[in-house]
Formats: sequence, structure tokens, C-alpha cells
Amino acid sequence: MSLLDDLAFGPSGGRKAWVRGLLIALAALAAVAALLYYTVSGDYAFLRASVLTGAPTGAYHALGDRLAARAHKKNGHLKVVATAGSVENIARLVGENGVCVPAFAFVQDGVPAPADAGLTTLGRLPQPESLFLFARRGRAINTFGDLKGASVGIGPEGSGTAYLMQQLMENSDLSGLGLKPSNHDLEAQAGLVRDGQLDLAASVMNENAEMVRMLVNKFDLEIVAPADIEGLVSRDKWLRLGRIPAGYYDIARPIPATDKLVAQVDTLVMTNSCVHRAERVAFLMLLSEEFPNFVRVNPPPAAKSQDSAPLADEAREYFASGEPEIADKYFPWLVNLMSPAYWIYLAMAATVLLNAVGSYSRFRLWRIDANRALLEGRLKALAYPGLTDEQVKARAHSGITREQIRALPPETVIQTPKDRHAAEALMKELDALRRRCEDQMSSYVTPMGSEMYYRYQEWLIDEARAALAVLLCSRKQ
Repeated sequence: MSLLDDLAFGPSGGRKAWVRGLLIALAALAAVAALLYYTVSGDYAFLRASVLTGAPTGAYHALGDRLAARAHKKNGHLKVVATAGSVENIARLVGENGVCVPAFAFVQDGVPAPADAGLTTLGRLPQPESLFLFARRGRAINTFGDLKGASVGIGPEGSGTAYLMQQLMENSDLSGLGLKPSNHDLEAQAGLVRDGQLDLAASVMNENAEMVRMLVNKFDLEIVAPADIEGLVSRDKWLRLGRIPAGYYDIARPIPATDKLVAQVDTLVMTNSCVHRAERVAFLMLLSEEFPNFVRVNPPPAAKSQDSAPLADEAREYFASGEPEIADKYFPWLVNLMSPAYWIYLAMAATVLLNAVGSYSRFRLWRIDANRALLEGRLKALAYPGLTDEQVKARAHSGITREQIRALPPETVIQTPKDRHAAEALMKELDALRRRCEDQMSSYVTPMGSEMYYRYQEWLIDEARAALAVLLCSRKQ
């Protein structure tokens, strides 16, 4: 025999129990290890979504590439999708014909989103974008009044630039200037300005974008800033005023020649309802890795787009703590089913329910014990017919055995048919109580581990039934 057989089947029963317990513990550890292997995550393997950016040469697209590279290092997958801009990004998030594709998007603040589309905001990027107005070098534009009747390139159709310029031209004093907007790609409208076919080219981009320097140098343009732009910007809560210092793009020339005031707008990170909680938190973590001050500048204080795309609960919790919760980081599959806060409520409800079930089970066990004591009292009254009620009560805590029944004188037990009828009725009640005890022991509301108490009651009931059976047989003899 092997060592395991010697331990399991040797003379010591304790060894056998010890080996059985060890095997059960090993099986439990193996089950837990398998569960953790398939459910616990320390990477982004669960992240599968698209990132809607903007033009392939823009800053949004470059940011999307960097985030995708970060996710790929931890087994995540982000597909970077080039688009015309913010308006198209919103349309793609909403989906077409009821088809919803999990995606994140960079959206210029102020771009409208359908209120019933289930879109939410995850935060804003730390660096706002600036509205650049480009004109031919030497073209004098001191105020917006100098642009009366001017032709203006407002960027590609579906871009955030086009939407912002349309809003400014329709909802402000600019509507009386008779401006003539047209849609063009950034480089195309810059060329048209150089050639005198457009008076002005507008573009919303990051002030650090290489595209700004390229447009100025390649097409011999300059950045213009009408003196009354501050009054225009202050009318909209999602716009603010920024300043580009002289020589920021080229000190030698310099570009720009003087400080320029520009309108600035935040870039919001938005997502749709197809993206689950774990993926949203993962994207927030990627943004925090890319921008160390991402949590510090969030949540957005006054974002117009949040009127129709409110801040997501996951983002609000993330910004409050500055880091993901343990469940979000290591149990993504679990939090996708329900938020960690609701799991806590569920655990509390389960605890209350288990306590209530335990109390109900103890109440039922108490009733069985109380009924058994009453039936034993009636058995003692039959076995000792000469006892008074006080003497029966005095014996209530002591059981009665079949040996005690056999030791009674024959003339003292079951003297009359009435007593025999009472004994038979008592036997039926003991049988019924025994069945009731069995049913409750196997009930779903009986807590695990409480079976021993019911088995003890069964044993006491069986002892009483055996004693009563002896009592009935004594009469027959």
C-alpha cells in the first residue's frame, strides 16, 4: 500500500479524517485559482473599443495613437478611427439604424448631442484648443468690422471648427457683417487665403500643434486677433480667452509678431452606452497615464455638451478618489454586471436576509422544541397517572425512557380505553412532529450547520415515541 493508503486506512481514524480534509482543501484552492485566473485582471485584455479622433494629421489622431499604444502594452485593443471632426464623432457615437458600436470620441465642447442617445462625458483633456484665424500677411484686421462681406473658410463639413464658426456667425453681432462661409480642408483653405480667393481661414486646434507652424510658414499667413474678440468670447460659457505670446512659433521672424488673443474651447471625452463600466474606467486610466494632471483638471466645471451628455458615474467616482476602485481594476467582468457600490448594497441585503432567515429558522426550531416538551409532558402523565400537575412540571426537564416504562408495575399503565385512545393520539402527534422536523431540516431557509440541532430534536422525539410504544405494548401484554 502507498503512504496515502496507510494514512487513509490505517488504525488511526484521525489520520483518515485529516487526509480527507487536506484533499478537500486542495480541491477548494484549485477551484479558487481557476476562478481567479479567468475573472481577475491586472491588464486591459477586456478593453475592445474604437477611438474617434479627427483628421489623420491632427492632434486628436496623434493622441489616439498614443493611447492605443499604451493599451496594447497591457493586452488592450483600441482602434483609432480618423474622422472629419467633432460633429461626425457625435453621429458615430449615436450609431445608425439602431447599430451601436463601442467607442470613445474626442468632441469639441459646445457641439450638440442628442439627449436621448445615451451618450455620457468622461471628462475633458487638460489642454484646451484654440480658434485660429489666418489671413494673408500684411492684411489689416483690427476688429471684426474689418471683415464685413469677407469670405471665410470654416474647415471641413462635420468638423468642430465648422460648427463653432456657424454658431459665432449666427448667434452674435457677426451675423450683420454678411460673412460668406465655405467648407474646406485646412491646407486647402490656407492655400485659398494665400491666393486671395478667401479673406480668412478658421481652424480649431491645439496651440502646440505642428499644423499651426506649417500653415503659417508654407502659405505665408499670419495669425490675426480682432481687438473685440474678448467681448465675443465672454458671451458663451464654454468659451474662454487664451493668449499666444509673440514669437511662440518662431522667435527669429517672429511668429506671431505680437501677443494674440484667441478663443479657446475644451475638448471633451465622450462615449456611448455600448461601452461598459470596466472599459470606461480603463480609458480614464489611460488618459491619466498620458496626462499626469488629467484628474486635477476634472470634472469639467461648465461644459455645454454636458447638458445633453452628462458626466458618467464612473468618471465622477474616478475623479473623487483619483484612482480606480479595486473591483474596477481587478474584476472588470464583475463590475460590468453591476457597479461596485451596488455590490456593497447587495452584500448588505444578503447579510440582512441571511440574518432574517437564521432568526426564522431558530424560531421554528424553538417551536418544535416547545411542542416536543408539551408532548413529553402528556407522555409522563400517561406513564405516571398518579402525579399531580406540579409534579409533572417538575419532571418536565427530564426525559422518559423505554427502560423506565418497562420498570413500571403493570397495573399502573394504560388503565382505561380512554388512556389508550389518548396514547394512540399522542403517538400520531409525535409522528407528525417528527415529519415536521424532517421537513424543516431540509428546508432552504435552514442555515447550513443547523441540521445538528434538528437531528437532536429528532432523536428526542424518537426516544419519546419508543417509550410510548413500550407503554402501549405493556398494556397488550
